[in-house]
Amino acid sequence: MHKAIIFDMDGTLIDVTQSYKEAILRTVLHFVPGASRDAVIREREQLRGRQGFNNDWDASYYLIRKLEGHDGPVVRDTFWHEVRDIFQSHYLGVALYRRSYGREPPLVAASGLIDNERVLIREETLKALRRYPLGIATSRTRFEALHAVGISFLGAYFDRHAIISQDDVTKEKPDPEPIRTAMGRLGASTCVYVGDTVDDAAAARAAGCESIIVGGDWGDAMVRDVNDILALLS
Repeated sequence: MHKAIIFDMDGTLIDVTQSYKEAILRTVLHFVPGASRDAVIREREQLRGRQGFNNDWDASYYLIRKLEGHDGPVVRDTFWHEVRDIFQSHYLGVALYRRSYGREPPLVAASGLIDNERVLIREETLKALRRYPLGIATSRTRFEALHAVGISFLGAYFDRHAIISQDDVTKEKPDPEPIRTAMGRLGASTCVYVGDTVDDAAAARAAGCESIIVGGDWGDAMVRDVNDILALLS
């Protein structure tokens, strides 16, 4: 049986504490300036264990609407697009926003929070995993996923065709399409999916794969550090 190891990106391969997570906070406070930072952070972290919030634009929209007294489902309406654009302004900064969208950002940030990211997985871990086909299934845009891979050693281990972004599928996690698409690109009949949220575990389950979850007990196995997966896989 041809098994692949497929990774989520944010919170798994990449530390996004000071990038995506901070962008959620800043975006929510942009629209709800009177909100408590601590309250927003608590609400944000709770979403890791709730299905349907794998996309940080959805999470930002939901938290804003909840703080405004509307605790309903995420609707990708005009306001959702406004939220996304403010989020992207904070996350990408002016130069990368222009490159990604071909227009000026609605909010001029001093620098993009994307610059704060660092790789969580060690190169020695990826070297040890080279006996498996390696892929990525992420809810990042393709531009953002390839940027992260291109400026780090990850590019030596993940081929571009095996990086599945939100732009490569019609449905995002917890739907299994991203994982199944990555498996297809890798020619794999099964996989172990490594992620960090309940949506990652649900997507793996729906794809017929095992899951290892970093910092959460929603999958088939849990590790505290992504580099600890070697002990499980051996």
